[in-house]
Amino acid sequence: MDTPNFYLITPLAYTGSTTAFTYHFETMLEPGSIVEVPVGRRQLVGVILECVTKPDFATKPITRVLELPPIPADLRDLATWMSGYYAASPGMVWSTMLPAGLTRTRRATATPATKSAAGLPPLTLTTEQSNALRTIRGSSKSSFLLQGITGSGKTRVYLELTAEALAAGRSVIVLVPEITLTPQTVDQFQASFGDQVLASHSKLTEAKRHQIWLAALGATAAGQPRVIIGPRSCLFMPLHNLGLIVIDESHESTYKQEQHPRYQAATVAAKRARYTGARIILGSATPGLQELFLAQEGLIEHIKLTQRANDIPLSQARILDLRDKQLFRLSKFITQPLVDAIAATLAQNRQSLLYVNRRGSASSQVCGDCGHVIICPHCRLPLTFHADLMRLICHHCNFRRPSPAVCPECNGANLKLLGGGTKRIEAEAERLFSGARIARLDRDSATLSHIQTVYKQLRAGELDIVVGTQMIAKGLDLPAIDTVGVVSADTMLNLPDFTAAERTFQLLSQVSGRAGRGDRPGQIYIQTYSPSHPAIVSAATGSYDAFATAELAERKALSYPPYVYLLKLDLAAPSRERALAGATQLAVSLRSRPGLAVIGPAPAFIELQSGKFHWTITIKSKQRSPLVDIAAHLPSSDWSADLDPANLL
Repeated sequence: MDTPNFYLITPLAYTGSTTAFTYHFETMLEPGSIVEVPVGRRQLVGVILECVTKPDFATKPITRVLELPPIPADLRDLATWMSGYYAASPGMVWSTMLPAGLTRTRRATATPATKSAAGLPPLTLTTEQSNALRTIRGSSKSSFLLQGITGSGKTRVYLELTAEALAAGRSVIVLVPEITLTPQTVDQFQASFGDQVLASHSKLTEAKRHQIWLAALGATAAGQPRVIIGPRSCLFMPLHNLGLIVIDESHESTYKQEQHPRYQAATVAAKRARYTGARIILGSATPGLQELFLAQEGLIEHIKLTQRANDIPLSQARILDLRDKQLFRLSKFITQPLVDAIAATLAQNRQSLLYVNRRGSASSQVCGDCGHVIICPHCRLPLTFHADLMRLICHHCNFRRPSPAVCPECNGANLKLLGGGTKRIEAEAERLFSGARIARLDRDSATLSHIQTVYKQLRAGELDIVVGTQMIAKGLDLPAIDTVGVVSADTMLNLPDFTAAERTFQLLSQVSGRAGRGDRPGQIYIQTYSPSHPAIVSAATGSYDAFATAELAERKALSYPPYVYLLKLDLAAPSRERALAGATQLAVSLRSRPGLAVIGPAPAFIELQSGKFHWTITIKSKQRSPLVDIAAHLPSSDWSADLDPANLL
């Protein structure tokens, strides 16, 4: 019998304080091999970390070795780093990095038709695009902030760099923030690079995502470069000789994972790029203040594209004061100047976009007699009314109930709907512009097929008006859209968070950039109750530098990122009293530590979630390591930690 070999293996499940176990196997296995091992009474998938010497205790055998190529070394190094940097167990990190259902037996699927690569479409680069490429190629730095106004041709820069990487036998990752952008981006890259492009996202079935991961892993084992396109999870795809990571719309909050491990894609991408010697490009018209700060400190190269590729100037937005009731003649939600602009756009057979930062038909249902608002019994938040379903829905926990005919508090029949969501604005547009071809795009309607259909209809001129949430605000290149209307710019602005102004400015700038991308200038209308707020005025005039300078100065004065590190702690308890007591006890302990600014405890922005009360503590520090230590040694499993939170809500 052969002498067994011994391996340190991390299971892909929570195993308490012990994060890796030693097993034996008769044959030699490579680090990164995926195996199945016994842990107690369970059989768990695990990853071999390393081969070790025979321990002084009895070991169990590996149950089986999955017939898969080993995980590449750069991903193994990345998993180890993430575990320490985000105070997360290795098993949790690996569960995030690897696809679900690795041990499932799947039916064979048809191999998709091979797509031919036509190469980059012939196009004369602008002077700024050529200069950007020259700077990237010649720089001693590996990280670049590509700040380009909407329509300036950032995607063409990505395509040029991708072509160079593939020609050198190196792979590419292109991250996009929203599912709506995936079909458009995939079309552009597949037209140039054919079946070297793989796309994965959450709207695909688990089996399809698994198939794409296997294709990437197989290409890696065969030494073949690939282009991976998709959301932040694509950052963990196995790839041969990674040479380029592009994070498009890098300022977007969707690049922060809100489940443990709560990683920031740009930070993790920079680490993987360092392991592989790859370049990283952060592309945005409105860079996040963290990225801008790094550029100002000289840590990353800052490149600007200030002119649109089509030479059409950016449009100045018109701000409409919602407090002026004279602006409402035909509609309670859409002001008359915006109604007139859409009507004129329709008359010219061009397209309009209406942005609404809320799903549903109405934000809440209230009794006109007693004022009772119907709320979620689990979260105590107002339920949103959906007219097409005749249901009230909680957009936090998904609780649903029929819309009542009478008030449950006073039995009165005077129930009213407050606020306008996407469905209400869609109905209003249908009433105001009868005969117009209208589509809605939000998370309630966002099946992959619907997204692709709406995008193709817009490109083909088969739609006149599209109504949607943030999904339509980001990156879509729709040359026939002349008019953009923001129904209400105040939704995010009034959130109690230090990033509220930054997010509002970015979103308004992005949605405004959907207009005028074709052969004529666009027109933008921003409806707001805060017409003089700096974020709204700066977005309307395209004044990024002025806004960023003022906002960074305020962050510095108030000790917020990027000038300090943040840790947000959350305690979930069955009663408010227990939540307050537990949070107060930890806050007192933390205040005894030097170098920390401890804020709170206080009720969470949504205090009651799924039947539990949540209280938070926020900690500021000039050093990150003390915050990692706190996150790694929380008093109990009732606590959760978010290092480098994207917001404090």
